[in-house]
Amino acid sequence: MSFLPIHLQEGKQHYGLDFSQFDIIFISGDPYYDHPLSGMAILSRLLDAKGYKVGIIAQPETDEEFQVCGKPKYFFCITSGLLDSSVANYTPMLRKREKVLVPEHALMIYTQKVKQLFKGCCTVLGGVEATIRRFTHFDYPENKLRRGILNDTKADILLFSNAERSLLNLLDQFKTGKTDFFAINGAAFRIQKEQINPTIRVLPSFEECVAAKSAFSLLTRIHYLLPDDPFIEPCGAGFIQHNRPAHPLREEEMDYIYGLPFTRKLHPLSKNFQFNQEMVGKLQNSVILGRGCWGSCSFCVIPLVQGKEVAKRSTKSVVKEIETLYATGEKKINDLTLPTLNMYGSRCNLYTIPEQIYSPLIGQNIEVYNKKEYCNQQCVGCKNRVLSDDLFPLLEAVEQLHQKYSGTSLELRSAIRHDIILDQKKLFRKIMQFVTRLKIAPEHIVDSVLKQMNKATGQAFVEFLKEYEMVNKEQGTHKNLVPYFVAAHPGSTVEDMEELKKFCDDQKLFVNLTQVFTPTPGTLSTAAYYTGENTFTKEKVYVARTFHERKQQKNILVAPEERGDENG
Repeated sequence: MSFLPIHLQEGKQHYGLDFSQFDIIFISGDPYYDHPLSGMAILSRLLDAKGYKVGIIAQPETDEEFQVCGKPKYFFCITSGLLDSSVANYTPMLRKREKVLVPEHALMIYTQKVKQLFKGCCTVLGGVEATIRRFTHFDYPENKLRRGILNDTKADILLFSNAERSLLNLLDQFKTGKTDFFAINGAAFRIQKEQINPTIRVLPSFEECVAAKSAFSLLTRIHYLLPDDPFIEPCGAGFIQHNRPAHPLREEEMDYIYGLPFTRKLHPLSKNFQFNQEMVGKLQNSVILGRGCWGSCSFCVIPLVQGKEVAKRSTKSVVKEIETLYATGEKKINDLTLPTLNMYGSRCNLYTIPEQIYSPLIGQNIEVYNKKEYCNQQCVGCKNRVLSDDLFPLLEAVEQLHQKYSGTSLELRSAIRHDIILDQKKLFRKIMQFVTRLKIAPEHIVDSVLKQMNKATGQAFVEFLKEYEMVNKEQGTHKNLVPYFVAAHPGSTVEDMEELKKFCDDQKLFVNLTQVFTPTPGTLSTAAYYTGENTFTKEKVYVARTFHERKQQKNILVAPEERGDENG
């Protein structure tokens, strides 16, 4: 197994002597990590498997680096990588991070450079930064609202969230020469006033949001409460149409994608290779279970990027990948990766309206489901949210592999949702057999703060701690609990952090994972940070804005020897 080409000369080696031009070229702010944890790796392997000639440019800085793959036949796919480029460049205290090669506002810089060097070439935005900045958004380092990213970059089209079907459908249009962006789910693009569909909801304009914080709250509230809808967003004299998102991938599509060949390695010519290798070293033997999370935490971008419905791989597909790793001599699987481990197999009962669509991934029609009824998007505790213990038989199948392959093991490192696991006690005990330390994210203990975070109550965490202690006693273990807390979230005061500190001391919880809240584009919490009010209830919310208080809130909880970077 070889990497995909990173310049024209490698293109000839990979695609044959008659090769002269790539069909698609990916530009990324991340190093080229050919692993299914990387969105760029997944998409590039998918296109390669479908017969397209793919080139990859990782972390370009000079004109020469942008030009090493030449001009593509169809378009450039541009992403800043797994993180928003501002989040990658700054700590929560806005101190510049070191050894970061992705520039701030990477999508703007990369797109402008491509348009300068390759006149008239089509540019397609995608990935995390494109998704969370597609609407008017608050930029934390600049402390102001910015226009949707298509307006700032002048790119031709944006594919948001999960882009596998969207990208293949776009390529089919380019091949036929009949482009119709309106027909592509998960696409955002510029339209003329006369093209506006009167049945599509119009969001507050950028100018309205700048003029009134209430308009920005309204924009955020609308796209959160109607995540499956299309929208039109005015900006200046122009309009951006946001089509409805692509439906979650079906199980057979997920199995196809994660069954593609990957080297599972960092490209040896990556910049800062040793530094990056240390970062990804323990990820090499991670196996992906699925994507998506319906936890609805106010500060989290996962529902925006991966969707709220969990798309899962089949047990057969996951077990096959694990066995392949064991058969090649690997001794340990470092994780089964899902944003929230105990959501594997869960679903929403409101998605009852079937629709037949063509899947360009597996080359056949599939059935997807739509939701007709309106809901408030409060999924945790909802009667329509169906939990699943599908992870249990999967873990039993892994245990059978351990008997077949002597000396092999699995460690679960992905976090669980502690309030949900209280309704999955059998599964909880099975998960505990595969952890050395258990990650959870209670975030806080004070109910007024938890309400702003849209998290479970403090009492739910107390009940979980009792259950956790009981499971340890049953299994004769003393496994560490790793709770994750957030300081300076909207609604959190110094007094609230002191109460959290007292709770952790009383419960003898060792705390070394505490993050100062970072306003990230697109989230409810960021809207609350900017407006000073709860996006749904419109109640006034206390916001810690000074660096002094934000640092103080963190330092109350974290012992001096555990603080590390005092700036964030």
